[in-house]
Amino acid sequence: GVGPSPAYSYSACVAEVACDPKTGEVVVEKVWIAHDVGRAINPLLVEGQVEGSVYMALGEVLMEEQTFRRGVHKFPSILEYKSPTTLETPTMHTIIVESVDPEGPFGAKEAGQGPLLPVIPAVANAVADALGVEIDEVPITPDKVLAALAERRKGGAGRVGPKAIPAIRFKDPIRVEPPAGWQKVTVP
Repeated sequence: GVGPSPAYSYSACVAEVACDPKTGEVVVEKVWIAHDVGRAINPLLVEGQVEGSVYMALGEVLMEEQTFRRGVHKFPSILEYKSPTTLETPTMHTIIVESVDPEGPFGAKEAGQGPLLPVIPAVANAVADALGVEIDEVPITPDKVLAALAERRKGGAGRVGPKAIPAIRFKDPIRVEPPAGWQKVTVP
């Protein structure tokens, strides 16, 4: 890896959703996103980056599913793969939090992918708050919402998703030796 990041960013998100208990459809109506960017060198571009991350997260949480059948991806091209359009993009309220970071360039931190992270649990928690069911995997699709509602009606927990974390042993890291004659350079 590249080591620890010199500038940590923090994000917070609230999502307002409309859920139809008859169809299982979930529509995100509004998103409030706050992201600590250090110094916003170009605030308009920072806002665009943050909102782009929200857009990406909405695709992950509601639409984008990696499904394989007999080893072949279910959606063979971009024509079948679902991702949000401007029609599905909710009203966004972006809050740029500035806290000058001495390690970042001109006091800046990242503003790209960090804001993506809190959006998914914000939408999942909004669905749980609206319907009283929990969907523990993404995407949150109508069939999963309906399954959780049916389970709750039968007296169950109203929860859909993995029942346990699988015990997976990670492979040992691969060591790549430098080419013959390579000189190790030490940085003072």
